[in-house]
Amino acid sequence: MSAALAAGRLQHVRRGWYAVPDAPSDVLRAVRVGGALTATSVARLHGLWLLDDSLLHVRVPRAASRLRSPDDVARRLDRTEHGVCVHYRSSVAGTAPASGVARDGLMLSLAEMFRCAGTVPAMVALESALNREVLPMQAIETLRTMVPAWAQRQLDLVSPDSDSGLETIARLLVHRLRVLVRTQVEMPGVRRVDLLVGDRLVIELDGRAFHSGEDFERDRVQDLELMLRGYLVVRLSYRMVTDDWDRTHRAVRELVARGLHRWGRAARPWPVFDEARG
Repeated sequence: MSAALAAGRLQHVRRGWYAVPDAPSDVLRAVRVGGALTATSVARLHGLWLLDDSLLHVRVPRAASRLRSPDDVARRLDRTEHGVCVHYRSSVAGTAPASGVARDGLMLSLAEMFRCAGTVPAMVALESALNREVLPMQAIETLRTMVPAWAQRQLDLVSPDSDSGLETIARLLVHRLRVLVRTQVEMPGVRRVDLLVGDRLVIELDGRAFHSGEDFERDRVQDLELMLRGYLVVRLSYRMVTDDWDRTHRAVRELVARGLHRWGRAARPWPVFDEARG
């Protein structure tokens, strides 16, 4: 081991812990803290679609003490300064204890996301894992035994069809309107749309990247074709979904209240939407 350290084939991380040179840096940082990488930090290693979260998530035994800086074991941990979220949990049903483990498995990490980040961020990561076939749908039943009771109800809404986290967020929130919402619906001769609310309300989610050129023109031509067929097409940007959802949700709720998600009332005139009425 001394020879491997001298030759650079191993690096010393913390007392009793060594790593090969290409070990993921976040795993090393979690070990320096004194626990195992978990939650969003593990989901990021799998390349899943995630909401913004710059914290390092570390799971430690319940009685853990003397936690250290993720970048310098000589310094005590300051969670705010070092950007660390500590998960005090020795184990979860059906899993191994944190001691002796450098990073949690994806299933345990997703369970921790429900506890730490909440429903929407956890569902975004989970559906991304299903869509990219990192996890099979059968894993949902195992995950159900690892999450709190309130999260088990959310798992009934899981879909593997969401191509992006924006679709997951929009579908979950539109679902609260108690209307039928479907993802990735094929419109013959036009394209596959992100969400179809009710019979005719099409919601398309535009990601962070700005689309221009041929893609931009093609999308608008297809939007026009859908409208000529009687569909109502609404495009939502990344910021409208992630940062301004309350206002966006009120507007979508108003469209549903006017019956514009159903066939037969599209031609009926309506007054200008008064946002103050919510």
